[in-house]
Amino acid sequence: MSITINDANLLAQLTAGSAVEIKNAAGEVVGQFFPARAGERWIHEFGVTIEELERIRDDPNAKWYTPEQVMARLREIDQFAA
Repeated sequence: MSITINDANLLAQLTAGSAVEIKNAAGEVVGQFFPARAGERWIHEFGVTIEELERIRDDPNAKWYTPEQVMARLREIDQFAA
């Protein structure tokens, strides 16, 4: 589905930055808008571009953890929270 926006003020607000929350009159969030940028592909759930994720993945200084290491750390933290 596509919607044409003729309101210049609304269009400026939507395209001024990154993700924008769309709210109804009661202030409840009804969705998000991610402005298109030339050549960018978004993973909307995370609010990042695929290019940004690739840059992070390819960073030689990045520290990576296995799922087992993450779960072990979460169990460790949970012991202190109890």
